[in-house]
Amino acid sequence: MRGAKTLAHLVAQPAKVFASARVNDWQGRYTPTMRLAFSVLTVFSLLSFFWAAEDGVLYQTLLDIFSEGFAQLPDAPPVDEFISTMFAGYNVIYPFTYMLVHSLVGSLVPVWGMGTPWVARIRLYFGVAVMGIAISVLSIAAMPFVSTNIMWVWTTLAMAVGFLAYIVTYARGMEGRHSKWGLLWRAVFLASIVTITDFIVAIIAGTGAGYWAELRLA
Repeated sequence: MRGAKTLAHLVAQPAKVFASARVNDWQGRYTPTMRLAFSVLTVFSLLSFFWAAEDGVLYQTLLDIFSEGFAQLPDAPPVDEFISTMFAGYNVIYPFTYMLVHSLVGSLVPVWGMGTPWVARIRLYFGVAVMGIAISVLSIAAMPFVSTNIMWVWTTLAMAVGFLAYIVTYARGMEGRHSKWGLLWRAVFLASIVTITDFIVAIIAGTGAGYWAELRLA
């Protein structure tokens, strides 16, 4: 319940969560944002039947993409088996890759004010980043209602909403600590960093899942 409260407050009153993130025990009010992020990632993995189902839009899209290439490889495994194995690998690799890469980036991003220790920087960073994961969970929950024709539009829309959520969460959470212009450029800068890092994580996890599938089916 505390995790749900923390996520709700990040939406409704992020400044309170950000203030607590600068205190060792979070004032006993909120779930640590790194733990919250991993919990939401776990939900993402548990909902894999939405985005990894054989009759799902993502599976069918990848099936169309890979089928032609696999047909030209005499020793290639069945394409449907490869995709299923790759999804299984992605489901395991993605959460840990996300936490590792984002933790590294979060410890380096200098948008939290002078003198903010690295632990607080990571806490604050994940307070913003977790909004994108939550939006991803909502977007994949709607996957059964998305057709292959609009999948990339839907994905782009979810990414745009996530980018906006990063900006709004930072700007509202840090309100009063910088001028309006200072808040804006820092919010856009952080949103860009988090979004680029999201891409990097997806590429690493996807590449790793592909190698995983190759090894499993070799």
